[in-house]
Amino acid sequence: MSPILVSAQDIPSETDEAFSSPSSASYISQRKIERFRGTSVGDIFQSETGVLVGENRNSGGLDINIRGMQGQGRVPVLVDGSRQETTVYRGYAGVSSRTYIDPDLIGGIDIQKGPTLNASATGATGGLVSMRTLTAEDLLKPGQDWSIRLRAGASGNNSGSPAAPGTWSGLNPGGLAGGGVDGAYRVDCVTASLCEGPYDLANALGTDDTLNRPGTFDLKGWSGSVALAKRFEFVDLVAAHAQRRQGNYYAGKHGPTPSLNLSDRVDRGFWTEVRPKLEGASRFRAEELIANSNFENKSTLLKSLFYLPDDHSIELGYQHYTSTYGELMPSQLTRLGQVRQTEGSEVEVDTYTSRYQWEPFGSPYVDLGANLWHTDTASINRNYSEELSFGSDQQEDYERWGADVSNTMEFAIGEFLQLEYGLAWQQEKVRTSPLDLGVVDNAGRSGERKEASAFINSSWSPWRWLTLNGGIRYSRFDAEDNQPFQVGDDSAYCTDANNDGACDPVKHENNHSGSAPVASVQLEPWRGIQFYFRYAEALRMPSLFESTSGFSSEPALDVTLKPEHAKNREVGLNILQDNLFSSSDEFRLKLSYFQNRTEDYLTRTTPNVWEEGAGQRFFVTRNINSVEFHGAELNLQYDAGIWYTELGGTRYNHIEVCHFGSYRRERCNNYGIADSYINNMIPPNWHASATLGTRLFSRTLDLGLRGTWMGERNEAPEYDDATKSGFLQPVPWHSYEILDLYVSYQPNDTVTVDFNIDNLTDRYYLDALSLGLVPAPGRTVRIGTTLSF
Repeated sequence: MSPILVSAQDIPSETDEAFSSPSSASYISQRKIERFRGTSVGDIFQSETGVLVGENRNSGGLDINIRGMQGQGRVPVLVDGSRQETTVYRGYAGVSSRTYIDPDLIGGIDIQKGPTLNASATGATGGLVSMRTLTAEDLLKPGQDWSIRLRAGASGNNSGSPAAPGTWSGLNPGGLAGGGVDGAYRVDCVTASLCEGPYDLANALGTDDTLNRPGTFDLKGWSGSVALAKRFEFVDLVAAHAQRRQGNYYAGKHGPTPSLNLSDRVDRGFWTEVRPKLEGASRFRAEELIANSNFENKSTLLKSLFYLPDDHSIELGYQHYTSTYGELMPSQLTRLGQVRQTEGSEVEVDTYTSRYQWEPFGSPYVDLGANLWHTDTASINRNYSEELSFGSDQQEDYERWGADVSNTMEFAIGEFLQLEYGLAWQQEKVRTSPLDLGVVDNAGRSGERKEASAFINSSWSPWRWLTLNGGIRYSRFDAEDNQPFQVGDDSAYCTDANNDGACDPVKHENNHSGSAPVASVQLEPWRGIQFYFRYAEALRMPSLFESTSGFSSEPALDVTLKPEHAKNREVGLNILQDNLFSSSDEFRLKLSYFQNRTEDYLTRTTPNVWEEGAGQRFFVTRNINSVEFHGAELNLQYDAGIWYTELGGTRYNHIEVCHFGSYRRERCNNYGIADSYINNMIPPNWHASATLGTRLFSRTLDLGLRGTWMGERNEAPEYDDATKSGFLQPVPWHSYEILDLYVSYQPNDTVTVDFNIDNLTDRYYLDALSLGLVPAPGRTVRIGTTLSF
């Protein structure tokens, strides 16, 4: 035989890559997802600095907020490179963007904060969340060519099955469903009939039927999954199915629980009028069943990875997700009457992905990847109590197609020179149809949007201690609203092409293009100690939701929608050291300071008095001047083998929202704008988490505690409130602290038993970025078993 040269290269883990990049990034491993799965899918992000999940207790969808940027594609959530995000109307409280996936099917999550030159990151002004579903590598043990993983779990603090339709939950201080026409109740009536019906004070006090919280270890919720992998000579096959079901959960016991103050009484002669005043964080009482917090999900995953000759590979994937879930319209919790259990909302998502890779051995000029994907989402959102007639139930069908291609080249100039370039394309369509064919309702959206982009990025290291990065992305979009505007004779847009004496309907169309650069400098004066500076811009073109008309928000013919323009600056320190304090320990630290400014931020506002149709419409979508978030962030990990710790936190020292328009006393403030969606996307001034764990009995037992601390958001002032004149006021939440306990026992590589107590101290709290006043689950026990063969 001729001589054979074998060479090796140290490949850093995904976690280490996050701690060595010249930008803010993090990685959530499959094991961490299993450890902190929580009650809602968004709970897996609870420890991530700078990352929050909006509207986490509704729908089972993900709406990621990264450093104040949220929704409308600002933070794309990719599932194997595909995008399925849909925007759902949430009443006067705003909108929610939703991406659906079951945690049991996730192999890992990569988080990039801020703009990035990634083929799939077009429009990502806030950041990028890339989820990878299970692969054969996640399931196969060393030396095996087949594997099966069985997982089963049970959870407490829930009713097991949905509450009966019409179940009343929470206090009702007054509103459309109680308190009579003037919002008052009656007592001491001279005849009983005067205190009956809507005037009965019992309507305000709540029912004892929802205070039947089960015991701590009464496990009524369940989940289960099976995943199979088989490796042949030229192909890997993976199949997985997951299901989970949870009844209505119960709120915690300790915290700002509500009560009714009944001291406001007026003697009316024939009765005494009582006007209850709600005191506390929400209408739901301590340890009370939360109506419409139930869900049932089913997910299926099929994947195949073909190893083709000459270093080619193709991965084909299919995912199917269905869910029926209870949903609470935030408006009902703040303005309307009794909160009742209603018929569940529904969503069904089909995702098709194909990913091609060609990386010929020994060729530094070819590392070619291409993706082609399609997602189809059908959803029915039942938002109101059955006794209310606002709107009609509709089915929304949202389809996306996308493709991208990129190549990476390496040159032996200095230490190295790397050049990456590529193209991306995406097309979206949305249409709605009423479930009751006899109802004519044009509140739903219908339109289409196309976007294409090209990027180039270079990374050059002339010496070991210096790395320079620079690149640019160009993007263009076109959007069309299929629902035309009916304009009046006095409109500047009135034309009569067919000479019928009436103005022709006008369709809203929009297109824009532009480019945005990214650059960074990274210094490594000592091995494992890095300093970096990064400047990154990104353009986000108006989304399909923003470009189409529907109930609560629509573009205006005389208000041109421009792209958002993010301009971010960041300086940071990375430290990666092994054997620092003892042999075989690992120390990782990332410290950064960022100044993020987004100009021409797109949101909903009140129409200006000088604009066309200002007196006929409540809202209009427009660009406001700017939004700024400045702050510092820390991530620290230390692993000494027998014990380990993780610390992280984000602190904002400057939050500013600027808009010039009608009904404003101040151009800029730190809390919001009348009727703007951003009012409930502003993060708290600080949040942090800490984990302390230990591994015992030859590392077969892993146990620890995680603490989460959440600060308050900036409050609107009592007087001169710039949001008071609108329908969308900021939703307040109290600061809160949560402790989670976890224990994992793995006696061998076949069996793993997990035991968790989420919210160990049974706190009553509202999640940050909740659109409605929905308390989070109280103390919840979870038990899970995993068998791997």
